[in-house]
Amino acid sequence: MLTDQHIAEALSRAYVRAIAGRAGLNLAIREYDYGVDGSFDEVIVRQNRRVESGFSLSFQLKASTQWKLDSTHVIYDLEAKTYNDLILRRSIRAAIPCILILLALPPDSTQWLICEESELRLKGTCYWEYLSGNLSGNRQSVRIYIPRTQRLTPESLLTLMENVKTGEWS
Repeated sequence: MLTDQHIAEALSRAYVRAIAGRAGLNLAIREYDYGVDGSFDEVIVRQNRRVESGFSLSFQLKASTQWKLDSTHVIYDLEAKTYNDLILRRSIRAAIPCILILLALPPDSTQWLICEESELRLKGTCYWEYLSGNLSGNRQSVRIYIPRTQRLTPESLLTLMENVKTGEWS
């Protein structure tokens, strides 16, 4: 049987796969993790063929039960090495943007996935953050605050792709 960590990872991949599919984006999951777990790629119609446009958004995916909510943010302690990887990546001007996606799962693993005859429910929500700031000198983790408004939905993912195309980020 898989560990809870691997089950959570599998569910986070299923979540982003569903969101990307609903948004009409092509999803690529990396075979090896070198600080990027995957990417979303825009698909357009060119000469009656569907092809990738060349606009892409990379992501680092995390799944955890160790998070908290306040009235406006999801609070999560991100590994310092991952934090610094994302900060450095953002500082490279021509690099494809790389967002953090956090699947905030309920503490009880029996509630992560509910299978019923009429529906399949994945409990928990993905939030995204495009980290900026200074590198951290912390060895273990960096506390980050993700606005609760930054839920990963098909609509928000399409808005993020538009940000990639225009180079505008809030």
